[in-house]
This record gives sequence, C-alpha cells and structure tokens, in this order.
Amino acid sequence: MKKNWIIIFSAFMVVLILSLFLDGNNFDTEKNVVKFSDRVYRITLDYGLRPNIGVSAGPDGILLVDTGHREVAEELLSAVNQIKDGNIRYIINTHPHGDHAGGNKTCGANAVIIGYDNLGQMVSEGVLRQEEQSLNTYSMDFNGETIRIFASPGSHSDNDLIIYFTGSAVVHMGDLLLTQSFPAVGPRIKKYLEILEWTFHIFPQSTKFIGGHGRDYTMAEVRDYRKMLADTIKIVQKGMKAGKSVEVLKQEDVLKDYKSWGVFLDFLDTDYWIASIYDSYKNE
Repeated sequence: MKKNWIIIFSAFMVVLILSLFLDGNNFDTEKNVVKFSDRVYRITLDYGLRPNIGVSAGPDGILLVDTGHREVAEELLSAVNQIKDGNIRYIINTHPHGDHAGGNKTCGANAVIIGYDNLGQMVSEGVLRQEEQSLNTYSMDFNGETIRIFASPGSHSDNDLIIYFTGSAVVHMGDLLLTQSFPAVGPRIKKYLEILEWTFHIFPQSTKFIGGHGRDYTMAEVRDYRKMLADTIKIVQKGMKAGKSVEVLKQEDVLKDYKSWGVFLDFLDTDYWIASIYDSYKNE
C-alpha cells in the first residue's frame, strides 16, 4: 500500500510541476506563429514552459485549442488577433492543467469551452456529434473542415483530449506528446505507448503533430520518438532483470546517452524517466 501511494504521489508531483513551474515574475513573452493551412495555426508564447496553442481561424470565426497560462492570456489574444480579428467562439482544452487552460476566462469570455468533463453536455446541446463507431470520438464542423476530438484519458491526466483538424491534417496532442522531452506520464508508460501506437493507425502519414510543449513533429518523427522510448525502456529493464534498484540505476546513469531529452523541461530528466520505467514495469 505504501508503494502505491509513493507512485501516485510521484505522478501527482509531475502534473503539479507542469502546472506551477513558472513563478509570477517570469512571463516576458515573444510570439511564434506557424501556419499549417489556410485556417490552422500554432501559436507559442516564448516563456517558461512555452505551451503550444492551436488556432482555427476562418469564415466561421476563431477556435482555440488550449489557452496557456492566465498571466499571458492578453498576449495570446493579441497574437490571435494578428491572425484574425473577432471574438473566440470555441475553446477546446486538451486537459485542465493551468499551463493549458489558465487563460480560459480571459480568452473565453464569449466562447463555448469544451473539455473532457463536458463532452456529453456538448453533444446534448448540439455543439458536438458523438461518432457511432467510437464512443470516445466526437466531432464538429468548423471553418470548412471536420474537427475530431478523441477522449484519451489515463496516461498524462484523467482528462486528456486529442484534437484532429481533418482537412488540414494537423493533430494537437496536448501533453500526450512532449516533442523535446520524456513524456510526463509517471508510472503509466504502458497506457501511453498504446496511445502512440494508436496514432500510427488513425492518422495519415502526412499529418503534422503539435505537442503540448516543444516543436512540431511529422509522423516519421513520432515513430522515432516511440523508438527512443522503447530503447530507453529496454536499457532500464535490463538493469531491473539484473536485480538493480531504481537508486542504483540512477547512480549508474544508465540513460546518460539520452540526457538531451531532459533539458527542454528539465524536471523531466533521465532520473525521472528511469523511475517512471521502473514503476511501470517492476511487476513483470
């Protein structure tokens, strides 16, 4: 029982650090805008955790995927207005952590806010459709394309959504994809790997992926990321099979060749990833 609580507490701390990593005095920002299609963009405000915001802008109005921190919401609105003037009609939160949903109140004063917890309500109100072939999949038509929403909880948080702009071939994965870091999944690696494998079968090869933090990926790069995770898992498992404790594996620095993956978000370093692998596979 004690070990279970340690695992739960460790996973909670990863989530907490992601949400609270920045202090209130570190929000000087620069705007980075990437255009994927004539209607889909990615905005990154260059501060601290640098969460990636998805934008759909067109004749139906503006839709955001995530809103970043509360403290930089006005800067985000300014960046959105440079793409298209007008009120934001919809906000879809990939999950409710403060670095992804903190700007909801400021950005969404006139918006419908869609999250994991109100998907059913959105269906009953006619905002979303629930797809019959998959009870975990929802959709809406906006700015000339169908936007599909996949409910994928259980690895990063209990509220994760994946957003797919079908006509633009762009997927926003939220914190289910940290393209320059080890994943923030704690002891739930097996569940997370299932999600990555699922992406290979659901989305076209031409798809561009927006992560919660970090640069954009192609499908080939998602596959490379999955291979990197598999390689590190094998290294740690080899030590586990030799009877080494998690403390010894950290001391031996068994993932020294992968330290670059613990730089962009430095609290997700190799020691964190070794512990995550150990906790995920220790009962095998």
